[in-house]
Amino acid sequence: MKHRLKLFVRSLWARLVAGTPLGAWTDRRTPRRLTILAGHCVTCDEHNGFLPKDMKIDGAKLTALLHRLAQHCDLVTVEEGLRRLATGEAGRSMVALTMDDGYKDNRVALLPLLQELGVPATIYLESAPLDAGRVNWSHKYFAALDKTSPEGFATRYLAGSKDEVTRAKLANIVAGGEREVYLMKRVLKYDADPADRDRTIDELYRELGGDEAELRRTLYMNWDDVRDLHEAGIELGGHTVHHHVLATLSAADQRREVSAGRESIQRALGSRAVSFAYPFGRSWDWNRDSIAAARDAGFENAVTTHAGTNAAATPPFELKRLMIDEDADTALLVCEARGGFEWLRGFGLDLSE
Repeated sequence: MKHRLKLFVRSLWARLVAGTPLGAWTDRRTPRRLTILAGHCVTCDEHNGFLPKDMKIDGAKLTALLHRLAQHCDLVTVEEGLRRLATGEAGRSMVALTMDDGYKDNRVALLPLLQELGVPATIYLESAPLDAGRVNWSHKYFAALDKTSPEGFATRYLAGSKDEVTRAKLANIVAGGEREVYLMKRVLKYDADPADRDRTIDELYRELGGDEAELRRTLYMNWDDVRDLHEAGIELGGHTVHHHVLATLSAADQRREVSAGRESIQRALGSRAVSFAYPFGRSWDWNRDSIAAARDAGFENAVTTHAGTNAAATPPFELKRLMIDEDADTALLVCEARGGFEWLRGFGLDLSE
């Protein structure tokens, strides 16, 4: 009941701020801010049709959203937005569009959209698909589900895995039958032995007729695509090599994942990446070692996936972002960008998350 009430109040407040002069009032009464949007893909069935809808946003919806935000805010890259905040050059508040992982649609669908609108973006690159043609386990998971049912996936995984703890948890999920796809992914992400999980999903995917090389070509950009983005003025940032949950790695392994990803971008583009995105991005997915790894690798800032907006005083390696997908609520995003939720935070009330 309490959660439903919070959602109702949040929605009502967002619509008041987004659709009335109240938005101009909250904007004037809160510090200049950088609101960072976080997505993955522009819907493009040829390249990402098998991915879940919470990883995609329709091109027309994204266009309308950016048009709406541009009425009140400057659209910038993460680097430019932080620079303006630091120097006091932010005449208006700002919005930065970011996309994680480096998918093919970022080149074939997103770039033309951005060029038509005349706005920039920041894209965070996972380097293993670019350098080694490797696709991480989570994408094979969704690709496998496209070829079978959740029950079929679980049955095959249970037959191939030697990880008894994970087997027991997956068996319980199948028996319960609720939110299977999400819950199975959560178990595989946080509870499974990584080596056993990767081996089992590789074998399972091949058994279903999957081809990792073809999946990589279909789903991810190559370096030529990335160079096209770079030449078009898109900011390219780091997102590790293999997209591991950093908090599950040792400090030394985190440093290797983060620094090697940045070095790969620098070799390919001849320019340094200054912005980093923690894989998955929740506070339990990264830790103080992750911040140190990003800073030591030469990054100047890092983004999370916790909701909120960013001011000049926001810690640069704990930047907040608002997730966008097919179900994105424009009013909520406009409210955040116009300082509506930030004004409430001044009274100790946080409705954004």
